[in-house]
Amino acid sequence: MKPIIIYGLLVVALCVSVLAIKGNSQVTEQSTVVSVETPRRITVVSEKTYNGHLVPRMEVKVYANISGKLVKVNAKQGQTVAKGDVLAQSSARQASIDAIKAEVALSVAKSQLTTAEANAQARIETQLVTAKESVAEAQSKLEETKSLAEMRIRNQLVQAESAYKAAQANFERAKVSAKQGLERAKTEFTKATSDFERDKALHEKELISDSAYEASETRFKLVQSRHEEAVAAANQFEDGTAQVTVEKTKAELAVARKIVESRGWEREIDAAASKVTQAKANLQTAQKLVEAKAWEREITIAKSAVSETEEQLKLAREQVNEAVITSPIDGVIAQQHLELGDYAKSAASSGEPVYTVVAIDVLKAVWTVPVSDINRIDEGSMVLISTASGIQNIIGTVDFISPIVKQGENTVTIHATLQKPLANAIDNYPVNPMQNKALKPGISVTISIKTGERKNVLLLPQRAVLNIQHGIGNIFVVEESVVRQKQINVSGLYGGEIEVSSRLPQTTQVIVENQHLLSDGIPVTISNE
Repeated sequence: MKPIIIYGLLVVALCVSVLAIKGNSQVTEQSTVVSVETPRRITVVSEKTYNGHLVPRMEVKVYANISGKLVKVNAKQGQTVAKGDVLAQSSARQASIDAIKAEVALSVAKSQLTTAEANAQARIETQLVTAKESVAEAQSKLEETKSLAEMRIRNQLVQAESAYKAAQANFERAKVSAKQGLERAKTEFTKATSDFERDKALHEKELISDSAYEASETRFKLVQSRHEEAVAAANQFEDGTAQVTVEKTKAELAVARKIVESRGWEREIDAAASKVTQAKANLQTAQKLVEAKAWEREITIAKSAVSETEEQLKLAREQVNEAVITSPIDGVIAQQHLELGDYAKSAASSGEPVYTVVAIDVLKAVWTVPVSDINRIDEGSMVLISTASGIQNIIGTVDFISPIVKQGENTVTIHATLQKPLANAIDNYPVNPMQNKALKPGISVTISIKTGERKNVLLLPQRAVLNIQHGIGNIFVVEESVVRQKQINVSGLYGGEIEVSSRLPQTTQVIVENQHLLSDGIPVTISNE
């Protein structure tokens, strides 16, 4: 009986087990509720960031227009100024002196113009008349020279010969006369000496009076003087002194003979002819001046001189006005370099600026990029700019790409102007970045630049993809209310989503949670939540 009972119990237990398995199977075949999402397609933008800093739209060094001491200072550092505002003023003393000189020069130029307009034509026409008269006079002189030069020169020879003969005759007569005079003087001197010696002896014996002796002495001295003169006159003919006049006339005669021998009148005729040629050339020049109305050119030159001096006066007066130093732009005084009383120089004199004015109504971001990245950036490209203080997504437009590569760094400098935003265009964008006190020239910024774009990129939630290895992962999808496990290729991670490179219809229902409770082929119900 025991084996039968035991067998019966086993049968009963087996039946119970079968019933239990069937019950569990029925429970499993009931639909599981799952949450699903469909893939979404987006455009993925790749970007690269660089570090840079902000600069003002414009920074201008304001110099004195003319060099001089600062006599007035109106603006201080940090002050907001508008274009044309008077910032300071330098001394205009030298400019005023230059203006006075220019006024004097203008007055002289106008006077010369008036003279040219009144007299130039008459003067040039008078030159023509004078030139004609000079030609006539030169021709008359030439004819006269041709007719009389030879006769005059030959007459000069005759006169020289006559003068020489007369000098010789005079010399001989004077020589005879001097010799005769000397003989008479000797005779007279001998007698006078004898008389004086006699009277001297008588006077010593007191046989004659003192007055008689003095009269005798006076006569002796007079005769002695005449004797000395006669000796001197006679000696002139001995030492050749008296022949000077003869030699002079002889030399003049030799010259006259040479002139005749060389036909000197021909040289005179040639000289007279040369004067005629020169006079005719002067006449031709004068005629051309009249024909060309040269006075008009003189007047034009005079007018040009007036215009030039007027321009110089204008510039000089402008220099006086330019003693006032004004702001060239709207902006803020970033730095005051000189104080009242300092000597300010112009930019041309390489002086120090008076002020530095910056325009901060618009800011620019400045940064450098490697040469390898430069092909990704074009003028007009949009960039996003962020600051360390938390201001993000400031739009900038590239407006300058340096054509020069920095040596040693192999980089290129780029500028981008910060734009005022469109309403609600970008989150966290200040209403006007230029009004944000955190945005100042010089602060460091990060510049983001779009480097690429891929469209129709298929993305799934990261939690939907399981067991990712070597670019392959698994997903569970719902097909006709049944779970199906599929293998997909993945190629990237974007935040909380995974890029799927396999073909996957966008209507695919992908299970996104509790995948560990699922297996291929079980029925499921999609949650409505």
